[in-house]
Amino acid sequence: MKSHGWIGTKEAANLLNVSQRTIQKWIDDGKIASTKTLGGHRRINREDLFGLLSHEESQTIPVKGRPLVVVLVEDDPFTRRLCEFSFQVFKASYELHLACNGYEGLRLIGKYQPDLLLTDLKMPGIDGFEMIRDLQTAPELKNLRIVVITGMTPEDIYRQGGLPESVAILGKPIPFDTLDTIFSQRADTLGLSI
Repeated sequence: MKSHGWIGTKEAANLLNVSQRTIQKWIDDGKIASTKTLGGHRRINREDLFGLLSHEESQTIPVKGRPLVVVLVEDDPFTRRLCEFSFQVFKASYELHLACNGYEGLRLIGKYQPDLLLTDLKMPGIDGFEMIRDLQTAPELKNLRIVVITGMTPEDIYRQGGLPESVAILGKPIPFDTLDTIFSQRADTLGLSI
């Protein structure tokens, strides 16, 4: 049975389990055909999307390489939304997965095997310190780049047991220009599309 009709970029992103920005980039790059409504919203034919999905499952796309897979773990909903919005202007193509605590972060990391983890430290339940300790014991994640974004001072971090030397620490307010560079450098190191 054929599926007919048009869907928006948000629904397409949910169906393919990628960010809405990734869908928009694929449209811009000509990987997905689309049309625009009178209001300027992009619409994608369901059949074209399912064709892309079957290609994705057979790993024949994307042409220029896959996007950088990023997991952001942050308990503050405003900060999560700010990051999601601010990342949209970053140079590197990325796929973003959001978690509100360390437990959810570990679940997403196990599911998506990200290239980059951005995490807060102070969170309810499993905090960033415990999550990072758990990740250090997983050999399949030895190449995971971890960036902590925190309001804690270096002394506070030290008193909590510190962090591995490989973990980068950025203070709040979040330096989005620095994160843009980190995204691009990580994508470049992995040979991914920018």
